[in-house]
Amino acid sequence: MKSGSDNILKRLRHLPRILQFFRNYRIVNQRVLASGIPLRELIVLKYPRRLPDAAKPPALTVEFTDACDLACRYCNNPLFPYPRTFMEADVFEKLCRRIEEADINRVRVGGGEPTLHTDTGKYLKALSARVKFLSIVTNAQWKRKTIVNELLTSGVDMIEISIDAGGAEYYESSRENASYALLLENLKQLRLERKRLRSKTIVKVRLMVRPSTLHLEKDEITFLRHYVDCVLPQYIMKHPDSDYDEDVFFPEHVVKHEYPMCTIIFKDMQVLMDGSVPLCQPKGSALGEDEKIFVGNIMEQSILDIWNGELPKKVRNAQRHRIAKDMKCCQGCNSA
Repeated sequence: MKSGSDNILKRLRHLPRILQFFRNYRIVNQRVLASGIPLRELIVLKYPRRLPDAAKPPALTVEFTDACDLACRYCNNPLFPYPRTFMEADVFEKLCRRIEEADINRVRVGGGEPTLHTDTGKYLKALSARVKFLSIVTNAQWKRKTIVNELLTSGVDMIEISIDAGGAEYYESSRENASYALLLENLKQLRLERKRLRSKTIVKVRLMVRPSTLHLEKDEITFLRHYVDCVLPQYIMKHPDSDYDEDVFFPEHVVKHEYPMCTIIFKDMQVLMDGSVPLCQPKGSALGEDEKIFVGNIMEQSILDIWNGELPKKVRNAQRHRIAKDMKCCQGCNSA
C-alpha cells in the first residue's frame, strides 16, 4: 500500500503540466461559471469518481449525425456501416423537451461532423436557448463559408476544433480528404468574423498528438494560439475497433486488457441521432453489434429515468468500488 507521502509526491509530479495549461483551463472554466452553471457541476466533471452520483447528467453529448467528411486513420468512424443517418426534426423536438424537463445545464454537440447537418445552425440556436453552456466539436473543414456566421450567431459558447499536430504533412496524411490550407483559411475567417460580430464564443483547439509528433507539441500550441483562445493536447490512443497501431499511444490497461478508471459514465450521457442512449460513448460507437449496449431512448423515456436506470447505476458503482464482475463491459476500453 502506498503511503500518504507517496501519493502527494505523485500528484506533485503533475503540477508543472497543470500550471502549463492553467490559462486554458481558466478561460473555459470562467466562462462556464459565468454562464450560471453551479460550481458543483463543474467539480463533478473534473472529479466525478470522488463524489456521489449526480442526480442528472452533468453534461449531455448530442450527435446530429454519424456522417463525417474525413477518414482519420486512427478513428473508427470510417468503419461505420452505411448509410449514415441524421437527426430528424421530431427527434430533435423531443430532445429539447427532455432537456427542459431534466433541467440540463450543459450540452456538447459532437459526431460525426455535426456541421454536415443541414439544420446545424437552427438546432444550435434551439439548444442555446435551453441550456446554460453549449459547445460543438468540429473538424473545421467547412466548404460552406456561411457556417462560420451560423456558428457564431447560434448562441454556442465554445467551438472545439480537432487538429492533428505536425503541420500540413501530418495533418493531411492523418485525415483522408482533409486540406490543411482550408483549415487555416477557416480559422482565419472564424477569427475575423468573431471580431466583426464582437462574439464572445470561445474557440478551442484539441491538438491531436501522436508519438511521432509529441516533440512538436509546444511549437504547435504556440502557432495555433495566433488563431484561437486556447489549445489543449489530446493524446491519440489505440482504438479497439481499429487495426491501426503504427503511431498511437497504448494505455497500460488496454495492453493488459484490464479495467480502466473510467470517468465518462459519471459525467456524460450521450444521445444519438435516433434518440437512443448508449451506456457510454464507446458502447454506442462500437462496431460489433454484440458489443453495443443501449440503456434507453429519449423518444420513450425521460433523461432522468435513463440516467438513473439500473444498469448505469450498477456500472458507476462498480467503477467506483472496482467490482470487476459488474463492469465486464469496461475491460480493455481506451476511452476512459
